[in-house]
Amino acid sequence: MIFSKLIASSGQVITDEAVFAALQQGLDGHFRGQKVLVLIPDHTRSLPLPFLFRSLVDILRDAHQLDFMVALGTHPPLSEADLYRLVGITQTERTTIYKHVGLFNHVWNDPSSLAQLGTIPQAQVQAVAGEHWHPSLAGDIEVCINKAALKYDHILILGPTFPHEVAGFSGGAKYLFPGISGSE
Repeated sequence: MIFSKLIASSGQVITDEAVFAALQQGLDGHFRGQKVLVLIPDHTRSLPLPFLFRSLVDILRDAHQLDFMVALGTHPPLSEADLYRLVGITQTERTTIYKHVGLFNHVWNDPSSLAQLGTIPQAQVQAVAGEHWHPSLAGDIEVCINKAALKYDHILILGPTFPHEVAGFSGGAKYLFPGISGSE
């Protein structure tokens, strides 16, 4: 369901004010009293994340819980300082203005941080891959996701879609798999 959209004409630059207004129209009041997790990219994807972080924290101020998780896939985790830099806040702001907001990395390489949602049988993998199936894809595939994500009422994905050198395109559902899933 689309609650708001913003489309630029060719050659037009969308202002921060217009982006904020579209976000506010689409999100304001929709998550009152709810637990919300926002999945964000790491530093390998470009977007005005500091502006968007501040905007979402302001717009979603009535959420019961608001957390941001860096959907790392299998990229290395960011340090605390790098997390602050990623979302454009200072250490002082983290301990004051944004102390109520969770900010953390996905931990893909710790099996205890993952929950298994199911299994994709090898036969289904073969059927999907068709003539491109290779024996290196042997075996069933466990589908795991960061178990912290299961504790929220809503998950928002905040990130761009770009061509990806390995997996076609980044963005969208890839913030879930592989963004906050296991290495499998």
